[in-house]
Amino acid sequence: MRIAYIFDFDGVLVNTMPASFAAYKQALAEVNVPIDEGQYYRQAGMTGQEQIRYFAERAGIAVDVARVYARTREIRKERSLPIDRIECNLELLHILRRAGVPVAIATGSSHQSVEPLINNFGIEVDAIIASEDIQRGKPFPDLFLRAAEVLSVPPENCTVIEDSDAGIEAARAAGMTSFRFFNKI
Repeated sequence: MRIAYIFDFDGVLVNTMPASFAAYKQALAEVNVPIDEGQYYRQAGMTGQEQIRYFAERAGIAVDVARVYARTREIRKERSLPIDRIECNLELLHILRRAGVPVAIATGSSHQSVEPLINNFGIEVDAIIASEDIQRGKPFPDLFLRAAEVLSVPPENCTVIEDSDAGIEAARAAGMTSFRFFNKI
């Protein structure tokens, strides 16, 4: 039986969440949209544009979602916010790879956001599935189902490592086993 592991990226392999929240908070404040930190973290795994749309709709304020999303990337570059590796999960990923187990990253972030970090931290995986590769973000199963497809492993033989409610819900909807990682931020 062929198995595979699928890792979320933000908050599982790399601690980007505080930096991401700071950028979203500033970008949304610039268009007068309040953001609730607890809700932002609970929704981790949604695409960035889905997050922005959620908070704008909640506030009843129309925004150019693509422009606000682009602004979050600008802010992250301007501010050089710290991002750390999550060593325990990276070690698990390396052990799996050495054992020949197919491994993928499935993230609600964009390729443009995660690939520089993947390269900088020397993370090697068999596939990277990002927001541009699917129609719907977490809690829908699209990211994980696409990862299983690319790895050529049936969903029921995949195990997901996730840190968000939306991600766990997506893994369940995909018919995959999931493990919840609690990151001490």
